[in-house]
Amino acid sequence: MLIRVESLDKIYNMGKVKVSALDGVSIEIEKNSYTAIIGPSGSGKSTLLHIFGCLDTPTKGKYFLGDEEVSGLSHNKLAEIRNKKIGFVFQTFNLLPNMNVLENVSLPLLYAGMSKKMRKKRAEKVLDEVGLIERLKHKPSELSGGERQRTAIARALVNNPSIILADEPTGNLDSASGNSIMKIFNYLYENGHTIIVVTHDNNVAKMANNVIELSDGKVVE
Repeated sequence: MLIRVESLDKIYNMGKVKVSALDGVSIEIEKNSYTAIIGPSGSGKSTLLHIFGCLDTPTKGKYFLGDEEVSGLSHNKLAEIRNKKIGFVFQTFNLLPNMNVLENVSLPLLYAGMSKKMRKKRAEKVLDEVGLIERLKHKPSELSGGERQRTAIARALVNNPSIILADEPTGNLDSASGNSIMKIFNYLYENGHTIIVVTHDNNVAKMANNVIELSDGKVVE
């Protein structure tokens, strides 16, 4: 089992008000699976994804990544796990506007301490995989929405992570661009990656082989 969470709670303190984002969530996700997390706004989808990605920690409960319990690890250790094992794709792309495509994609490798020559070689490889090898000198402002998202996917892949986490990856795209992005996710799944996608889009969810539905912070299906 790649991911296992047990009786997970997440409570946010909003001044004097406590907001429960997750309430007793227990889930198992197998290696090399394709999972969609669905549910209405405010159901806890993104909170759960952020805990999976070690961007947030649970208030209560346990999170196991492989055989390691990560729910109680330090921020530095969580950052190390993120950099080695997890790739993120966000709805808003999160690209740096002053860097070109190649520089954006190779940035995680800079943090990992890889040489400039190896960074360039690895970044060009993943850009070729997502069909952007001809655009590597372009800035984000010179790309279409679909090309920006493919750049974000390439950046998520560049460290060769075992898990790809995507939060509404087609939310800002037209249907044609969205379909091309989902074909890339399907390709990644077929080539051994574990894919977890948060989505409102039923067409995106249908491509997954496992669907988790949340409502009011609880798993309902």
